[in-house]
Amino acid sequence: MPNPATQKQITTILSTRQVRLSASQGVAVFDAAVYNDSDRFASFQLKLLAAGATIDGRPWYRLTPSVSAKIPVGDCTRFQIEIFDLPSIAQQFSGTIDLTVEVTSRELVNQYDRQPLRLIADGLQGQPPTISLLLPVAEANPGDRVAIVAQVANPTSVPLEAVLRLQGLPNAWLTEGGTHQGLSLLPGKPQKVTFQCEVPASLEARSQIYPLQLEAVGQFPSVTAIGQLYVRPAGSLNLICEPLEATIPDRLRTWLNPAQGMAEFAVQFDNRSNLELGVQAAIQEVTPKRRWFWQKKETHASPKSNSESNFDPSEFPAGVQMGELPTDLPRGITAILLQIYRRLPWLGWTRSRLFQVTARSLNPAIPLQPDTQTLKVYLFPIIPFWLQLLGTLLSLGLGSLLWTLLSDPGHRASVNSVQFNGQGTEVLSGSDDQTIRRWRVDHHTLQTQTRIGDLNKAVRVVRYRPVNNDQIAMGFENGEIQLANLLTGQRSRLTPDKDDRVFDLVFSRDARTLFSAHGSGLVLQWDINRFNPEQNQPQRAYDTQFAIQSMALVGEDDTHVAIGGRFNRLMVLKVANNLAAQPANPAKSQSAFLEIAYPSGGATDYISSLSAAEQQPNLLAVADTKGQVSLWDMQDCLKNQGRCKPTDSWLGQGGNPVRSLALSADGCFLASAGDDGQVRLWALDGRGLRRSSALEGRVLGRTQKPLNAVDVIQTREAVWVTSGDADRQVRLYQVRLTGNQISNQCPVLGGGE
Repeated sequence: MPNPATQKQITTILSTRQVRLSASQGVAVFDAAVYNDSDRFASFQLKLLAAGATIDGRPWYRLTPSVSAKIPVGDCTRFQIEIFDLPSIAQQFSGTIDLTVEVTSRELVNQYDRQPLRLIADGLQGQPPTISLLLPVAEANPGDRVAIVAQVANPTSVPLEAVLRLQGLPNAWLTEGGTHQGLSLLPGKPQKVTFQCEVPASLEARSQIYPLQLEAVGQFPSVTAIGQLYVRPAGSLNLICEPLEATIPDRLRTWLNPAQGMAEFAVQFDNRSNLELGVQAAIQEVTPKRRWFWQKKETHASPKSNSESNFDPSEFPAGVQMGELPTDLPRGITAILLQIYRRLPWLGWTRSRLFQVTARSLNPAIPLQPDTQTLKVYLFPIIPFWLQLLGTLLSLGLGSLLWTLLSDPGHRASVNSVQFNGQGTEVLSGSDDQTIRRWRVDHHTLQTQTRIGDLNKAVRVVRYRPVNNDQIAMGFENGEIQLANLLTGQRSRLTPDKDDRVFDLVFSRDARTLFSAHGSGLVLQWDINRFNPEQNQPQRAYDTQFAIQSMALVGEDDTHVAIGGRFNRLMVLKVANNLAAQPANPAKSQSAFLEIAYPSGGATDYISSLSAAEQQPNLLAVADTKGQVSLWDMQDCLKNQGRCKPTDSWLGQGGNPVRSLALSADGCFLASAGDDGQVRLWALDGRGLRRSSALEGRVLGRTQKPLNAVDVIQTREAVWVTSGDADRQVRLYQVRLTGNQISNQCPVLGGGE
């Protein structure tokens, strides 16, 4: 069996044994196939040897590849050899040169293979051209287009054919001709050759010095010229922290939180430049600066300053740990873990701590943007706040109960009626808790001024008497009506049939007559000009034949009352003046009604609220339980015997039932409220249309329960709205006016309409 140490392990097969290099054939090319006959993977190197050639002579051949990759046993690798010049033994030689192709391997010690090769040289010229780079040192930014210009001259007396090859740059950078350009050189005439270089974008073109080598080859000894291209730094380096807010503990417990915890952040450096950059980072806790109440809020960093001179990344505040930054940040995103540890307080509310992460780039050519990120950490108490609150409430329960019993916080049942006095300084409210309250308007709040109790029946409606706001009228659940003097406390009763619920009360403008609307469908007309402790009979009675919900005095005189109620019935009642104080037969008063063409409804559909503008009495606002709000010109309706249409109509509370609405005295604003718990203010143009900028209305407030009543009043500086709801609350809202007007009549709300 043969010994592996003596057996030949490299076999070389040449594609030819003889090659020619002449003036017409400037390059001699042949192939060499090298086989791995060993028992292991091996790589191979090939070189040409010429007897008598100098060791440090100029290059005279090229290999592709220069070194082969490792190949398995029995496989082969192929080399392509290009001879473009003679060995250094004879530059003017013409004849035959014996060469040796030698193949060796790093993995196969003491193993080689040599094959003879004959080179026939014929008619080669000896003197090469002269070449130089016109700009040996060039600079460019990523994305620039650079022209690399060389000058070539032929010093001989005969034309030369040459190939210029530019090395040192990626091939993809060179456009319009690539890395090789061929040219014909006439004797004594210099020529310029341009290589176009397009530097890629910042992330692809690394900032460095690229050495350039321009080589000229042909039927002459090769010559070279050297230069360099410097690609400047470009791009950006960004500091990103995620998240910007965290809590300690990260997950809240039901009963007790842990005594201490940790918040984690990712400090990220996004390197979008053409350099591998070094950075430094520092973390500082930011504490509020103590200030007096008239000073602006300021903060300062502790214990370090953000200034360049005090930038010290070697120290972190207590309880702060950060991962180690790499020496050079590679291109892309590098994330460093930041951990903040804190002990939690036992009691109190949620506290916040601010930490400032500051970093800078060690290369001034690529600054860090931004260089600062502020992190917020919320610290929750060990005992949850709700548990603290529960304990506080339990400990103060008895005191709260006593305070509730001894104080007068407001109504204790649903509020059914609210109204401003004529000056807008007071609000009157009536409730199912059988009380009436007078509220003083104190800036933006309501303060209880007077409470009228001991009424022994739920209050459905309460109204100030015009001209003299010291008197009020009250309508009750059992059908009783009372008049009261707010100064003296003196009362008188109007006593219609009992158990006929009072739904609305309307005074005439001269305050001499009171109209009452009842659930039975009756409208009663009362003469209240003189005080009468008990008036048993109304001045006149009118029967509408449907349950009434609301009334409004319309028209230029006191002779027309708009009435709305069940089945969405809307009509106008022409009332009689100066009647003798004797009862009238309701059955004989049907001709006094004028039906308005309002869309009809079923037994559960009601016109729920009517309101007329005091200064524009022909403008009537109507709302129903289908959510519809409409504006009517009553002069047009009376003129056409009820055949009229609304001047404007829309869904007022998002399609929910509208329970109450009120027009301002000049007809420029309309307030509405309903079952959706929203109080809305609509800006009108004073002629029965919504303004185009306020078609949706402005929501002034929201409650969890339905709203029953609303009123509006306009002062010189603002529009005020009050509301009463099923949650026992009377609320006040203010919207400032801008001082501007539309059509020289209606003011404009502040903050846009």
